[in-house]
Amino acid sequence: MLRLVKKVFQDLLDGHQSQRTYIPKSAPSAEEAILPFDPADYSIDPEVLKQMIDNREDFVLLDVREIWENKIVQLPETVLIPLKELPKRVNELSLQQEIVVYCHHGVRSLDAVYLLRQLGFKKSTSLIGGIDQWSREIDPTITRY
Repeated sequence: MLRLVKKVFQDLLDGHQSQRTYIPKSAPSAEEAILPFDPADYSIDPEVLKQMIDNREDFVLLDVREIWENKIVQLPETVLIPLKELPKRVNELSLQQEIVVYCHHGVRSLDAVYLLRQLGFKKSTSLIGGIDQWSREIDPTITRY
């Protein structure tokens, strides 16, 4: 009986394996992408951003966090475009404008900069450590979450 069950099970497996379809490889990593992308080349330290703000330099501060995160805390004069909305709202930004992108810890902002750079926004950079690092190094009065 056990042999019969094993045989039926093996026949099912053999039939299933022969009908497998091709499963493509996942999306390329940053190293495999057409556009070389080293995060260190496209990042900005909180101290540098602080100097830019203090010097009243002309740039856009882009928050790519979710709306609920922005309601908790945000940097002054921020443009909010959540990362998931960025591809369809990119026309709200200028190709000529310098853009500093931030999020909570700096991961989503790097994704945003990668996308922006591919779309021609060559003056876009990511805030290292996001608003969390900003609150630890620059402004401890900012709410951490």
